[in-house]
Amino acid sequence: MSNNIKKILSIDSGASNIRIVIFDELGNTIFSDKINEGANIAIDRENCTKQIIKVLSETLNKASLSYDDINHFSIGVAGISDESARELLFKRLEECKISNRTHLTTDVNPIFEMNCSDNSAILVSVGTGAICLGRSIDDKIEKVGGAGLDIDPGSGFWMGKELLIKLSFNKNEEHNESEFNNLLNMTLNSFNTKELNLGIDQVMQSNDRYRKIASLSSGILELGENGNEIAISIIQQSSQHIADMIIFLCDQISYINDELILIANGSIMNNEFFRKSLSDALIFDFSSIKWLFPNISSAYYPGLLSAKMLGMKVTINDLIENGAQQL
Repeated sequence: MSNNIKKILSIDSGASNIRIVIFDELGNTIFSDKINEGANIAIDRENCTKQIIKVLSETLNKASLSYDDINHFSIGVAGISDESARELLFKRLEECKISNRTHLTTDVNPIFEMNCSDNSAILVSVGTGAICLGRSIDDKIEKVGGAGLDIDPGSGFWMGKELLIKLSFNKNEEHNESEFNNLLNMTLNSFNTKELNLGIDQVMQSNDRYRKIASLSSGILELGENGNEIAISIIQQSSQHIADMIIFLCDQISYINDELILIANGSIMNNEFFRKSLSDALIFDFSSIKWLFPNISSAYYPGLLSAKMLGMKVTINDLIENGAQQL
C-alpha cells in the first residue's frame, strides 16, 4: 500500500448505470465516475462480470492507482443474490488477486443497512427494477420485489414495457391523437428508429434491452408532468403497484407507525411527480407520509457498509463535509 491512510473502492452497479467512487478513511473522495451502462449479473453473468472487472481496471487507471493501493473493494451488484453468478464474479476477482479484500453485496442492501437501523423506515428503490426493504420488530430484514426485471411490477422497465404495449396494440384509436403521437415520437427518438416495430425488434435483440426499455420511463414521466393522459395512466398504474408492495411489506414487518417514513432510492423515486402519485396511492392507508433521501451518491454505500464491518471510523457526515456529492 502506498501510504497508511486506508482506501476503499466502492461500486454501485444497477441494471442501467454503474457508479464508482474511491474514498479514504478520513472521508476524502479521491475519485468518482458514472458509466451509463448497466450490469445486472442475474441477466447476463458473463458480460456483467467482464464489465465489472473492466470498470475496476479502468477506474484505477483513471485515478492513477494500482490494485495494491486499495485496501478494500466493495461491490454492490444488482442480481448478485444468484449463487452461481456470485461464484463467477469471485473467480474473476481471484484472478485479479483481490478476492480476499472484496465484499460483494446487492445494489440496495448497503443503502438499507446504512439508513434503516430499526422498524421506523422503509427503503423504496425504483429504477430499472423495483424492490422494497424493511426491518421487522425482531430485526429480520424482509423484502418485496426484486424478483427479476421481467417480474417486478411498477419499475422503470415495467413502465417502458407498458408503453410499448400501448403503442403496438392500441394504436391511437382509443387515445388523444396528439398525446399518442408525442409518446410515439419520444419512443422512436429513444430507440433511434423511424419505425416502431423495427425499433422494438432491434432493442429486444440487444444485450442492453432492459436499460433501453427502462429509459423510456424518463420520457413517460416528463410527458406525464406536462399533462399527457396516456403517460399519467402508466404512472398511476406503476405507483399503485409500488404502493401495493409497500403495504404488503408493512404487514410483513408489523409496521405500526401512523406516519409512513419512506427512504427514496433510484431514478424513478427521484422524480417528484412519481412520488406524488405514489403518495396519493398510499394516503388511504397512512395518516401521513414522510420522504427521506440519501444525501450522497449510492456509490458510497457499499464502501461505507464495508468500512463499518472493518471497524473504520469514516461516516456519511465525514464524506459530505469533504465534498461528497450525488453522481
